Amino acid sequence: MKLSIQTGGACDTLGVDAGMKAIREAGFDAIDFGALCDHYPWEDAQEEKRCAFFDDEERLTALMQEYVDAAQKYGLSFGQFHAPFPSFYPRKPEATKIAQEMIYKSIELCGKVGCPYIIIHPCFDGSARFPSMTKEEEYQLNIEFYSAMIPLLKKYDIVCCLENMWIQDWKSKKIYFGCCSDMREACRYIDDLNAIAGEKRFGFCLDIGHLLLLGLDSCYAMEELGDRLVTIHAHDNDGVNDTHTLPYMGLGNWNRFIKGLREIDYQGTLNFETSGFNAKFPKELIPDALKMLGATAKYLRDRIESEEK
Repeated sequence: MKLSIQTGGACDTLGVDAGMKAIREAGFDAIDFGALCDHYPWEDAQEEKRCAFFDDEERLTALMQEYVDAAQKYGLSFGQFHAPFPSFYPRKPEATKIAQEMIYKSIELCGKVGCPYIIIHPCFDGSARFPSMTKEEEYQLNIEFYSAMIPLLKKYDIVCCLENMWIQDWKSKKIYFGCCSDMREACRYIDDLNAIAGEKRFGFCLDIGHLLLLGLDSCYAMEELGDRLVTIHAHDNDGVNDTHTLPYMGLGNWNRFIKGLREIDYQGTLNFETSGFNAKFPKELIPDALKMLGATAKYLRDRIESEEK
């Protein structure tokens, strides 16, 4: 089982080459490439402005080449891509159009570097107080959204992974179930989309921190998903804030995490979305923080692969 970590919290702070070097020296084999995620500021989206970065082919090509060169230099593979988020802006059709153009471009870039998986968040309204659509309307919107990308996914032989989301009453700060946080709903999405594709072109990325915010058990979620689960976002939090910190630094039950992956004989990479942990340290300490993450990742992998129950 390969160990993977997101590039955020390392390459964006240390620089691409130094960040990839630190990731490798910490014991990771692969990366969750997320450097495309932060290029459409929320403020620009609200004004429905175009994204200058994604419109600049030269800058995009240069960025990707920098990551490809560093990955080859340090023996790291692209385990998964993280498409720009969000995929949908309620009541902002032009912003949604721009965001989805960026997502299509991300699929193309994912294919060009030979990455097998891309995580593309479902379309949903993050407001629990004033939702803009019903659950069935949300389902129909997402079926259309994902179905339209099937030809491109097939062209580059990529599996698109949906992810479990949460929504919030922004006034009370209370968190509620979002799109695909109910695993039966997640299974419906994956099965229906694969039926439309005529092959297994969709899978699921289970975000452990998002489960924790909703008080859900990771083992039960994994058992429900079965072989639909092909990627992981492992991270911990305090059950209130989506802090993306190191396992064992929050309320997560990591014994249940281990049991769940064993039960379904998980075959993917063990990926950590833990930039919130790195962010707590000065730049000079990030390589050491990554080593702590690497040691934790290796510990969890050893437990998962152990015959001891």
